[in-house]
Amino acid sequence: MKIELAVAARGLATWVRNVYPLYLHDLSAFTDYYSLGADGLWRPDHLDDWLAGGPLQHALVIVADGDPAGFAFVGQAPFAHMTPGRDFRLCEFFVLNRFRRRGVGRGAAFAIFDRFRGEWEVTEVPRNEGAIAFWRRVIGEYTRGGFSDSLEPGEQVQVFTSR
Repeated sequence: MKIELAVAARGLATWVRNVYPLYLHDLSAFTDYYSLGADGLWRPDHLDDWLAGGPLQHALVIVADGDPAGFAFVGQAPFAHMTPGRDFRLCEFFVLNRFRRRGVGRGAAFAIFDRFRGEWEVTEVPRNEGAIAFWRRVIGEYTRGGFSDSLEPGEQVQVFTSR
């Protein structure tokens, strides 16, 4: 399967806006940070900040064989929500169910790490064991085991340098 990355602001922002609630729904199983209001909208909603972009925020759409399959939001130093001394933080990552377990997430992760070279941090909600296992496997393969993995206050963190 051919995996590509597209900038969300270039014609795919509406797609991301429509899919983003699915991501928040999935994530809400593991954290109380997001909640569904009486109006049926998720709060908090940081999507507008990501789609507005800027030099420190990269909203990307994962494209598999020509079809939008997910999205990834990457923060770039000195992005406010990352550890000082790191170059990039994978802030959000989502693959639609029909594309999971088909190599799309792995391929997208490799493409993202190759696109943005430097010191990375990837974090997961500690209760999201599936995400933790996925990132340990993918980052382990990408780095050939050359990464650190630690439990920090409120998040599981992998740190590595992209090749």
